[in-house]
Amino acid sequence: MDKGQHLRLLINTVNGSAAGFSCIAMATELTFHLSAASENSTTKDTTDTSGGDWDEFDITQRSGDIQFGALVNVGTDTGKTFNNILSGVSDAEIHWEVCAVSGAKNRVVSKTIAKGLGLITNVSATGQVGQLATYSGTIQIVGPVTVGTD
Repeated sequence: MDKGQHLRLLINTVNGSAAGFSCIAMATELTFHLSAASENSTTKDTTDTSGGDWDEFDITQRSGDIQFGALVNVGTDTGKTFNNILSGVSDAEIHWEVCAVSGAKNRVVSKTIAKGLGLITNVSATGQVGQLATYSGTIQIVGPVTVGTD
């Protein structure tokens, strides 16, 4: 079993390059979601080999998104700050990785869980009086997801 702080989102919003990944600075939450839509493909030509009259299904569509949240940090941190994320809301695809991490500030990658391309489609900040300001965002996954092999 592992703790949530050891699961981090790394992104690169600079020129869509695969180099230069950074963690979301001061991250507080992460949700990684993949789904597949299926359709019944059973026909009269389907051979019942299992003896259980089971329907057959084909995958017709795949989709996914990554939800993330962090404390607002407009200072100089080595991770991706609120300003960096705001600049990534554009038509340009970004590279993302969901990784298992450890070490200083939980930023040393020990295993890549999944990676791919995406678009930052939503960023929302909340600042209530007397509380820490936070923001959240969504990355819509585009294209195939590569499952880590390291």
